[in-house]
Amino acid sequence: MLKVSQYNCDLFSKRYLDCMLPKSHILLDIKKLVSFSFVTDEVKDLYSDTGRGSIDPTRMFKMLFLMFFSNIPSERELVEQVQVNVLYRYFCDINLDESIPEHSTFTVFRQRLGKERFKRLFNRALEQCIEYDLVDGSHISFDATIVRADAAMPNNKRTKENLLADADKIIEKTFNDTPTQKTSRGNRELPLSKSDPDARWTKRPGEGAVLGYNAHIATDSKEKIITNVDVTPANIPGHDKMISLIDEQVDNHKFKINEVSADSEYGAGHVREALEKRSISAYIPLRDRGMKGGTDMFKYEDFKYDKERDIIACPAGKAMHFMRQVPDARVYRSYKRDCKNCSSINKCVTSKSMYRTIEISDYYDIIKRAELRNKTERYKEAAKLRILGTEPKFAEAKRYHGLHRFRYRGIEQVSIQAILTAICINIKRLAKVVTARFRMSAFEKALAYI
Repeated sequence: MLKVSQYNCDLFSKRYLDCMLPKSHILLDIKKLVSFSFVTDEVKDLYSDTGRGSIDPTRMFKMLFLMFFSNIPSERELVEQVQVNVLYRYFCDINLDESIPEHSTFTVFRQRLGKERFKRLFNRALEQCIEYDLVDGSHISFDATIVRADAAMPNNKRTKENLLADADKIIEKTFNDTPTQKTSRGNRELPLSKSDPDARWTKRPGEGAVLGYNAHIATDSKEKIITNVDVTPANIPGHDKMISLIDEQVDNHKFKINEVSADSEYGAGHVREALEKRSISAYIPLRDRGMKGGTDMFKYEDFKYDKERDIIACPAGKAMHFMRQVPDARVYRSYKRDCKNCSSINKCVTSKSMYRTIEISDYYDIIKRAELRNKTERYKEAAKLRILGTEPKFAEAKRYHGLHRFRYRGIEQVSIQAILTAICINIKRLAKVVTARFRMSAFEKALAYI
């Protein structure tokens, strides 16, 4: 049965709190500015009307909030810290003589709510940011980062024992059908983690292959508030999630999104097409299509495409004909006889095949419009908004809130961690901005009397 606890502070406890609580702390600002009553509203249908009273879900949520806000590594340590920390007790509305829930209770609480319910709690917290006028909704920036999974990496040392162990694994895979992930080229299969089978392999600069997930966020440009968050396996690129993240924001908060900015990972043609259909200007860099082989080689722009005649003119003026269709592009090829007799062949062809191929995107017109948009001053401003507003969010999440590595396993639970981390960052930002406004207002009033 749902039970909502009342925080009743007796005279002794009040006097003790007055002596022990700090004069100023961000948690005190959050307690004053943010109402967590939405938690009970969102979860009350999960509880029965009869039976023994439950632990107050708002209190449970506040303790989970504290765990990620203060980067406490586990629920067990969270319980130990709340037990002795007066500020934490006061923030969670736990009286000094009350007991703290068992650490296993938090696992049950997370599993009972699930990802979708925590996502609704994220949206309710975001609504308070909107009420404080911290979100504009007209310009949204997107970014993604790889977060390591809570799974052990394989040992690369090739000893006799390891070879025998690998042989046992091959036998086990043959007869037990161990799940695997194909490489991007599909030429071999990589074994997945048994402890976290949802995690996928990917490459990180300077680290090589890692098992992990891709965390995606959308950030409003006004006060750098995270407006949406999601987690996918690491092999899912950002452009596969961008449109769904946009549509969720429009449906949930009625945003009128006019512009989006992102890095080149989000520059797929079908994404640009979907944004144009939604009347959204995309400030996304185009992928480098330059010619390999050095600065003296012809660039992609040196080849002129004639859409009406469906041919490409090479820099020497020779026609390149259509060869085949590939995903999202048409491939054109030059004639060997033209290349063989061309005086500029060394600036054009690097292989022994003696001909040149060029791909033209199926979204050619859309990309041409993007090229023009990317030459404007607004494109530079949008890029700056993304760099200063969205990218630091991941640095903050990893450095201060423990998102450098997921502590849970499975796509459901790691998504909950990412959502709770985003809630912490948003509420922390709300407290800082709104408190600064109040101080500025008091300062302006004081100046009025001078």
